[in-house]
Amino acid sequence: MTKTRLEAFSDGMFAIIITILILELKVPHIDNNSIESFFNALVKLLPKFLSFAFSFFLIAVFWVNHHHILHHVKEVNTKFLWLNILFLFFTCLFPFITAFIGDYNQNPFVVSLYPLNMLFSGLVLRKLWKFAFVESKIAPNMLSTKQIKQELGRYNISSLINIALIGVSFIWLPATLIAIMLMPLFFVIPDIIKNK
Repeated sequence: MTKTRLEAFSDGMFAIIITILILELKVPHIDNNSIESFFNALVKLLPKFLSFAFSFFLIAVFWVNHHHILHHVKEVNTKFLWLNILFLFFTCLFPFITAFIGDYNQNPFVVSLYPLNMLFSGLVLRKLWKFAFVESKIAPNMLSTKQIKQELGRYNISSLINIALIGVSFIWLPATLIAIMLMPLFFVIPDIIKNK
């Protein structure tokens, strides 16, 4: 099977997910024309905006990693298709969880959903990468054993951090929110440094 339809479907899904994200950012109600009323409306909107901005960035990180995998894949098989569908399923949950956190950012049960979904999304993306580059011949494996271990190690560390954040959300919520926002940099900064 060629990968063209898979790429088109996946990119379309990412576009829809990001569109749904922005739809949760509603125009605030302003009581009158005063500057105080204007800033009060913006302050009320701030939690929703921050959760939107973070989720947009996180979904972009997932898309870039997904793009890197598909770029090297020469053909797809049924197992790869279903792994891709499973990855998109967890990615589709981010707009709902983002809206939930925007409304209830002091609720540890709600906040813990974010690292939980990041964990599942990351695990499936890890499996997608490993299946393409290590377990099958759908992508040419020109990676050394050390490079494979490093890449899988990054996914493993990310999973462990997400598991820890689920627990921390019930102990110290602000630390969890800050760590969630910094997590994607774990994938972005090494790639930027490596590609300089």
